[in-house]
Amino acid sequence: MDASNRPGRGKDIGEDSDNSRADLKVNRRAAILAGAAGLGAWCLPSRASAAPQAEPHPYRRPFTNYEQLLHTLERRGHKLRVLGLAPDRSPMVAVRAGGDKLPAIFISGGSHSTEHAGVAAAVELIDRLQTKHQVWVLPTRDPIGLNGFRYALSLGLNEVPDIQTVQEAEALLRKHGEVLLDDGETLLVQIGEYGYANRGLYRKLEKGSKPLESLRGRRIYFPAGYDDVPGTGPLERAYTLIVTPEAEVLHLNRFHDTPWAPSEVRCARQLMAEINPELTFDLHEHSGGGFYWMSARRQRTEELEKWERRLATAGVRAVAATGAQLAPETYSPGSFFGKLEPGVFWLDATQRGEGLNLIDFAANKYGLGFTIETGMRGPFEKRVEQHLAVVQSAVELFESRHA
Repeated sequence: MDASNRPGRGKDIGEDSDNSRADLKVNRRAAILAGAAGLGAWCLPSRASAAPQAEPHPYRRPFTNYEQLLHTLERRGHKLRVLGLAPDRSPMVAVRAGGDKLPAIFISGGSHSTEHAGVAAAVELIDRLQTKHQVWVLPTRDPIGLNGFRYALSLGLNEVPDIQTVQEAEALLRKHGEVLLDDGETLLVQIGEYGYANRGLYRKLEKGSKPLESLRGRRIYFPAGYDDVPGTGPLERAYTLIVTPEAEVLHLNRFHDTPWAPSEVRCARQLMAEINPELTFDLHEHSGGGFYWMSARRQRTEELEKWERRLATAGVRAVAATGAQLAPETYSPGSFFGKLEPGVFWLDATQRGEGLNLIDFAANKYGLGFTIETGMRGPFEKRVEQHLAVVQSAVELFESRHA
């Protein structure tokens, strides 16, 4: 079954620094990361330095892997709170920023491994978001996917495979895996506790279908990527799919309202329960072009919905002011979206089904929430700046509500 852990209250990397690594119980799989990326031996941040070190424009390219993200946070002097462990025992970390004023603000990204600008923006917002409110940032919710498909394969193979193409990956899967499906187009195998595929299976296999039977409660990795988007080429990222106990293929941005949930989701869910955020942002990207859009949620009261609308308007205007192209007038993200204004859509989770994503959950339980979608085909630095612009403008209006 999917590896789980009880997140507990969390532990700061940097507290009791002599014992922090032992307490995290990072096993040999963490060391595999270094082999996969060629960046030297795995190490977790020890006690942070007294003052953050300046890094000029660190978001001009995506993070290579999760280790690089952790080291970036360490070099900037941030104390990392470990919320729990991913199935490979990578630490799920959050950073507190902002001031002490409540209610809190929650920012996250990286639930889909190819959406790099959201991860980079989440890291940038730790230092750049100007607010007196307490802010918690969970930069990525999928450290395994961020490490790439070779690394994901190493979880089943116990070594990083020497493969360079998807075709080589397919040959390796057939050689080492138990084939569950091979119809000439879709290949699905199981190696140890994990499923591996050559393409995405989300909404491709019917719930309860025979190839998924042995993968109930497990996960499937496939080599996600786009040749024309830097940082998302073949094998550079692994997309994480979750097979529910009922044998339905979903992804990590679900399960926020279900008793059974992957460990990464439960880490985020517990942090939210602790900080009770009244404003939540989930930083995403879409593959449909270079334009920007965001989604809002219907709120529990008329007063909250009024503020949801106001913050959405402030955010999309701030993005437009950067010169970003908004979603075309005829564009719709899906049948379960309704248009609020240019560049802003309502998302109705009751029409979509599949349970609540992070922002559905935030709106249902805590307060205002927005999913931000920048276009992958745009320049990376511009995409990061768009995320920063919408969050900062929305937070400023949020502060006026709580003045």
